[in-house]
Amino acid sequence: MADADVLVIGAGQAGLVMGHYLNRAGLHPLLVDRAPALGHSWRSRWNSLRLFTPARHNR
Repeated sequence: MADADVLVIGAGQAGLVMGHYLNRAGLHPLLVDRAPALGHSWRSRWNSLRLFTPARHNR
């Protein structure tokens, strides 16, 4: 594993976004979470990843 510049604890929505922007800034983040996979809380709650709108309005 390569050395990380930043440790992001929590890989939910906020952690994933933080990792994305750190990566765009040229840094190498390491995201860790107690869940078995990154973004697990989103995958286990909704059938799809839709932001800011209840799923029933996105058909």
